[in-house]
Amino acid sequence: MAILDQYGRTIPNYRAARAANENRDRPWEPIERKDITQLIPKVDREKLRSHARRIYINFGPIKNAINQRSMYSVGRAFVPTFKGTDKAFGDEATTWLTDSFYAIGDSRGGMHDLKTNLFGWSTAIDVDGEIFILLTETKTGYPQYQGIPSHRICNPWGMADGPMRGGTLQDGIIYYPSGEAKEYAFCDQEGKLSEWLKAENVIHLYDPEWQYQGRGLTALTHCINDCRDIIQSTDWERLAMMQMSSISLIEYNENGGPDMDDVGATLIGDTETGRGITVESLDGGTVRYFKSGGGGKIETLVNNRPGNPFMDFHDRLLKSAFAGLNWPYAFYNGHGAGGGTAQRTEIAMAQRSIEDRQDLLCYAAKRIIGYAISKGQKRGDLPASNDWWRWDFSFPAKLTIDDGRITKELETLWRIGAVNMREIVSMRGNTLESHLRDRAVEVALRKTIAEEIGELYGVDIEEREMSMLTPNEPAETKSDDNSNDTISS
Repeated sequence: MAILDQYGRTIPNYRAARAANENRDRPWEPIERKDITQLIPKVDREKLRSHARRIYINFGPIKNAINQRSMYSVGRAFVPTFKGTDKAFGDEATTWLTDSFYAIGDSRGGMHDLKTNLFGWSTAIDVDGEIFILLTETKTGYPQYQGIPSHRICNPWGMADGPMRGGTLQDGIIYYPSGEAKEYAFCDQEGKLSEWLKAENVIHLYDPEWQYQGRGLTALTHCINDCRDIIQSTDWERLAMMQMSSISLIEYNENGGPDMDDVGATLIGDTETGRGITVESLDGGTVRYFKSGGGGKIETLVNNRPGNPFMDFHDRLLKSAFAGLNWPYAFYNGHGAGGGTAQRTEIAMAQRSIEDRQDLLCYAAKRIIGYAISKGQKRGDLPASNDWWRWDFSFPAKLTIDDGRITKELETLWRIGAVNMREIVSMRGNTLESHLRDRAVEVALRKTIAEEIGELYGVDIEEREMSMLTPNEPAETKSDDNSNDTISS
């Protein structure tokens, strides 16, 4: 740093770190040796969350970026896939999960199935910075879960940070000396304590960015003021545009106002007739009068707002916001220069961001599924199995701008053994088991229908004719032993 700051000049030893020091251009800043929870205390974190919620609701580009990542991360996938060896248990448990628990596991019921909740949780991680999920059950012991928004986990009203309940209370969470969470303070809308939630029953999801980070920070932390300025300046510019658009004509005359001898100045309403003439007035103040030095003229208002500087500056702020969101700006503003190479780079960046979010959501989904399976076994809904905890999930198809090229690459990799069919199928948002079952059903239907139609019309239908895209192509023939075919080297 000192070399960059002092390039071409002698560097005294006592000023070797001048690049990091204050001067008349850079004011003094304190040196902080604190954890992130102290650098961004709970009041600041709550303020950031409040601003982020307002921006997400009111600002389309940011809402679009956050929703896109959630949509591409979850999609219609996250179908449970059993990874154990007990096939009978896996089939029964998969059916129970998809047909029962996925639909009614949320304590709210209704449309709040697990896939929908995963989308909402992903959005909450970006907007609020975190989401809490409580593992609970019904009175009959059926497994359920409950999503808890960030603001409902906080210091109860009247309680400050400090020693409490065998640990240390800090921003709504009681920690052991090791830093592990012990309990969470679940409060009502007024901040009054509802109950203490045991840490083993709570899933706390957030993007960890700092050591000793206890609470999540909104992904908009870096651009809160930028987004607020864009929204505010856009509102002001909208007002200016509305005012200017209301002015149709500008008249310069010696009076600096309407001619009171003109019949049009005394008429009220849209259209009136008098003295043999018809006058149409313009409402809304659409005519402005200015006093001229001499003579008169009428002009139309030329509107050059908002103008390129305004748009370019907003574009720059938005790029900064998207950079911190870890989402390509091109997904909102369109792909720029660079052609297919640039587009593939942007797609690859988005895919890495999606996979990072899927890792986080998988952690929550596996805990929820494991909890549901164990409760289902205790209730007798599912049989016992040593592999009950071995689950994975399908993912949405990966982003691509060239399906044909990707398909050829996958085919080549599969032929040389670099990837297996399970990987290829999962890239398209399906599971290998489901894919093979669908193919088997297709083959069985093809054979059954061929036999039925063949008997109906009294002909034999070959399976090849039911499976090939060009059924009139002649079938392959085998050469007999007496043929003169040779193999040349």
